[in-house]
Amino acid sequence: MATLFEDLSVELIYEIFLYFQYDEVWNIFSELNSRFNIMINNISFMPIYLGFNGMNIARTEFYYRHLSQPNVCNSLISLCVSDKFAFDNGLWLSSHLSTFINLRHLSLIDIKRSTFELILNSLSPMDCLNLFSVHFSAFDRAHYTFLGIPEGVHYEQIFRLFPSLHVCHLFFKHHVHHTIDSQFVLSSDRPFLSIQTSLSNLKSLKIECSIYFLSHLLEHLPQLEQLNYKYTDLWLPRAHPLRNNNNL
Repeated sequence: MATLFEDLSVELIYEIFLYFQYDEVWNIFSELNSRFNIMINNISFMPIYLGFNGMNIARTEFYYRHLSQPNVCNSLISLCVSDKFAFDNGLWLSSHLSTFINLRHLSLIDIKRSTFELILNSLSPMDCLNLFSVHFSAFDRAHYTFLGIPEGVHYEQIFRLFPSLHVCHLFFKHHVHHTIDSQFVLSSDRPFLSIQTSLSNLKSLKIECSIYFLSHLLEHLPQLEQLNYKYTDLWLPRAHPLRNNNNL
């Protein structure tokens, strides 16, 4: 006896949906019949990818509208936002991230520094988030974004905003020339900005930094189980007291 697609179990249909982008599932199946409409309105587990594969304006605007609906933003679990092909997705996110009250996974790709800081500054602590990732698709893009920023910038804010993190990927290299960004002031006894907040739930960390900052960071991660670490040279401004310290 032949089995019709609409007779498949909900669990199997959900597995099929994972081979599509969310907007494709919505446009193809949401108006098929009442059963599919109900299923699609309850697939909060499906990850949302915004700004990928040259996403055009129409698809981008679909996500902006759809993710702003209360029943969607209240149930969204996984979100990945990229500014590689579009330059305002991160800005949109900064205005809406606080509405995703049940978000578990958040990944940011090629987000400009000004937008990244705007996102962090727009938030109150999100206890539900357990995965946070910042990634850059190109080496030069990461350098440009973090030009003039010393090690440790943003870490304290990230740890404070996401106290329940289990996985944290901050795999990018800070890029500092002879002039450090004037808004950051390093203490005379440390070559990085210190962290005060401990993350007792963090299990996995990816980071690119100097051994000195890593040593400081591990003091605040007592239960860390996995570490993906890439070494970078220590950098200090010319006038910093530790610059000529032979013990560094």
